[in-house]
Amino acid sequence: MRIHRIVAYLPSLLVMPKEMGDLKVPSLLCLLLLMPLLLVPGSEADTCSKFSKTYTGRASLCKYAPCAKACQKEGFTEGVCAVIRARPLFMRCLCKKKC
Repeated sequence: MRIHRIVAYLPSLLVMPKEMGDLKVPSLLCLLLLMPLLLVPGSEADTCSKFSKTYTGRASLCKYAPCAKACQKEGFTEGVCAVIRARPLFMRCLCKKKC
């Protein structure tokens, strides 16, 4: 998510006013300083996730607390309700942990 926000701001950094000589070097330096942020892998890469096998809530109404408890019983550190389908609304309990 953080990378996509930075990419959205890059075009505004490259816009030059009439005095192009004054801002050319700072804009280039900003771009070079932002490039490592774009190339660094995100923190989500080392997260494993699976749908819960023990959560027994309704498919259309996933609740956070029971989902988190079910995931902890399965050995995961976090449980979140994920929308699978919007029409009709279908949610499932998604368990996450570090790989």
